[in-house]
Amino acid sequence: MMWLWTSSLNFVLAILQLGFNLLVLIAVASDRRLHTNIHLLSTSLWVCNSITAIVTIFFSLNPSQCLEVPCFQHQQLPKQMVEMKSRSFAELEKFPALTTAILLNSTISLLTLLTIGFVHALARHNYHLSRSQLSRLIGSTWLLVTLLLLSDFFLIRLSRSFVLAVPFHLALLSVFLVLNLIIHPLNLIQLIISQRLNPEVENSQTVRLKKDCATASLWLLLNSLSFIIIFMMVAWESKEKDQYNSIMGIEVAAFSVHCVANPLIAVIRDRQLERSLSRIIMRNKRPRTNHEEDLIIALMRDPPPPYTE
Repeated sequence: MMWLWTSSLNFVLAILQLGFNLLVLIAVASDRRLHTNIHLLSTSLWVCNSITAIVTIFFSLNPSQCLEVPCFQHQQLPKQMVEMKSRSFAELEKFPALTTAILLNSTISLLTLLTIGFVHALARHNYHLSRSQLSRLIGSTWLLVTLLLLSDFFLIRLSRSFVLAVPFHLALLSVFLVLNLIIHPLNLIQLIISQRLNPEVENSQTVRLKKDCATASLWLLLNSLSFIIIFMMVAWESKEKDQYNSIMGIEVAAFSVHCVANPLIAVIRDRQLERSLSRIIMRNKRPRTNHEEDLIIALMRDPPPPYTE
């Protein structure tokens, strides 16, 4: 019964997550004024959130199939590998697609935030990237993520379980998280110090940069909490199957919170993004005038010339 409630909660959160992230993506794509560095870089966040939402929807609609079909059979593994697998990662292998989607989301999120922090560090020294340089940065991020996923699949094929892939990936995520926790607070601290030392030099570009750094720091805070949840998912051990499934569903729901909260923070802290999003939502709600009303309005705007014989 508990598993049914957690599946329903995950389904509702995934629908909200998918809809909200797609709306933000459309708003950024449709408004040329939003084609700035942070908006273009943050599109990777919204794309990976949408991918995770789609996987979570299928996971919530058919959880029994995920529970009945394990990834690998114990009989095909050496005895020592079976013991290692049964201690830690056997339960995760009942949710292979969901586990992969969560690791993919965390990897793209942390790498994108690291790239945003690097761009902000360059902007503090008045070095702004061109559109082509920004495109190469985004492409490099996705290429690195692809290589990491391929290495995970190689480790899974090598060990026939998650016993090597998950610790390897978590170690890399820990490195990315530590680098993010260094660069983002450093950007904010240096901007605040420079503002206090030279208050007369502050302009609109500096204010915008400080606001973007604060937004990226809030995103990093939520992603750090989600990273802790991943460790809880890996470290949790329970011999009762139903109890573990309920805990897994609750942890997936908690992990999905940052996928909804991050675009919400972006909309709240960016007036232009908020206006673009509201214009998209309200476009279909405007009252439509019929042909006669359009003709009356046109005649009132440009009346015909007077009749002469």
